[in-house]
Amino acid sequence: MAKTEDKYEWQTGNAPPVLDQHSAVKHSIVESYVTRYIETVMSPANIPKLTLSLVDGFAGGGEYLSETGTGSVDGTPLLLLRAVHEARAKINVGRTITPREVEAEFFFVEKNKESAQYLYQHLAKRRAEGAIADIDYSRVQLHNSGFLDELPQIVARIKARRNGCRSIFLLDQYNYHAVPMSTIRWLMSELPGAEVILTFNVDSLMTFLSNCERNRKPVRAIDLEQYIPWERLKSLKTGQDWRTSLQRHIAHGVKVETDAKFMTLFFVRPQAANSWSYWLVHLSQRYKAHDVMKALHWEHSSEFGHELEPGLFMLGYNPRKDEDYSGQSSLLFDESGEQRCVEALTEQLGRQLADNQQPVTVAQLFEKNISNTMADESRLQKVLRGLHSSGSIVIFNKNDRPRRPSRLYVPSDVIEHSRQIILT
Repeated sequence: MAKTEDKYEWQTGNAPPVLDQHSAVKHSIVESYVTRYIETVMSPANIPKLTLSLVDGFAGGGEYLSETGTGSVDGTPLLLLRAVHEARAKINVGRTITPREVEAEFFFVEKNKESAQYLYQHLAKRRAEGAIADIDYSRVQLHNSGFLDELPQIVARIKARRNGCRSIFLLDQYNYHAVPMSTIRWLMSELPGAEVILTFNVDSLMTFLSNCERNRKPVRAIDLEQYIPWERLKSLKTGQDWRTSLQRHIAHGVKVETDAKFMTLFFVRPQAANSWSYWLVHLSQRYKAHDVMKALHWEHSSEFGHELEPGLFMLGYNPRKDEDYSGQSSLLFDESGEQRCVEALTEQLGRQLADNQQPVTVAQLFEKNISNTMADESRLQKVLRGLHSSGSIVIFNKNDRPRRPSRLYVPSDVIEHSRQIILT
């Protein structure tokens, strides 16, 4: 993944740049997600083929030196190729007659000429070493251009593929202003099956944010100007909780302006001194895709953080949170963070279900709330089981038969608030 403004540089004949540890974790998330995406889509055994497009909009040179000194490591273009190859092997385990196919096309876009040339040579080298499947290598398109310049042609090609609108766009911009939110909205409307994994340097944006034209212009360029409380900005920054408050506004703008139904938004915190933290944002229109990505964050518990509430949080303006500092510290995706998350959700979802005038299905409850919590579905199931076991709710299956407390509730199960009075 390339970084503009000389964060990372590649030159043929020279050693590649060193990959920061936090970027290595991010790379691992991307590779794992693509593999799981394919496995999830292909989980029904009767699906013979998946047509998929993978786009790395800031591809870089494709190779780094490990920060731990263990040699060179592949960048995201190679990781995307590897993920497809691995997933193809997994979905064909035990099949000896007709293999199932993952027909993936790869679009690698790199604006810097020297970096693009380095990537071209590294791809050829890795193919010769057997690290890349020949069939996947033949489907690579390498563009030495800017992502926004190439996007219309890439979208047109994806739309032209038969059953080909499933796509993942990896947009690892170094700064926050390389990709407007309206561009993401457009590509997701043109390609209903598209998902976007976006790096957003929120600390960079917030650090220099002030109510002057010089600072407003780049925010306006990415369609987020209207979501910043400009008139209150100076006084807001004098409060202890100003970071969390601003994050609400910015995150709300990202979700609204991209028109994504589901959004994950978690912090990656570099360990180096004076390094800004940034968001790794996943945007999709599918509940299952959202849940798979969020589960990966929990698996990488020590590298990702969350700075909003442990339970349900509100994006946008929340005067209570702006005026009253809650003392909320950053949450990690660890055992303590999980406990706080489950406890808060148990109270909040219990209250939400008590206020409901009508029964709701498990699917309705989860889809309504999952974008506004750090919990994935497995932890929402845990919350539901706790409410059920305590007698706060009753749950019926689709045949209107009451269920006992369970580890797993199915989407069609119906939840009602229990009106019984529990004496203690």
